[in-house]
Amino acid sequence: MEAEAWRATGVIEAPLERVLDVLLAVSEGPIGAHNAPLLCAVPGAGWLLTRATLQGGPHKFTIHYGQRHGQRAGHYDQHPGGTVEVDRDRGSFGFRGGYKFGAEYHFTPHPKGTLLTYRTFNIAPERHRNRAIVRVQFRLGGTLKIGLRGGLRRIGKLLGCRAYPGA
Repeated sequence: MEAEAWRATGVIEAPLERVLDVLLAVSEGPIGAHNAPLLCAVPGAGWLLTRATLQGGPHKFTIHYGQRHGQRAGHYDQHPGGTVEVDRDRGSFGFRGGYKFGAEYHFTPHPKGTLLTYRTFNIAPERHRNRAIVRVQFRLGGTLKIGLRGGLRRIGKLLGCRAYPGA
């Protein structure tokens, strides 16, 4: 059972269909500006996810982190590190980062374009949920909200429009 940690909203001044076309574009392969761009905007983790790849699809994917090793450049071991679920009909993009972190982006119409509702979840198993290392991650809501501002700036730049916190 997951427990919601916090929720924040933002406005994207672009039509909902355009937002969904760009931000819910997900396929197998490296994560980047044109493939699962929302993973690049995950507060506090986007930089790490840009070095990962997606496998699966078309609606459910696993995230694999590459570790460079050996003498040959470009040779990687793949380590699963989470899941992504995309539901264009619901306007949603879900990310589960392995053991304890989950996030969901939900897009709905707004008078100025599109409303983004961003929620985070503590998905650690019940017996681990109260461990200090897990609890501290979810006490960083203020830091994550600052990170969401940066994510909204990246989303606005990608879409060529204004994007900012608020409803």
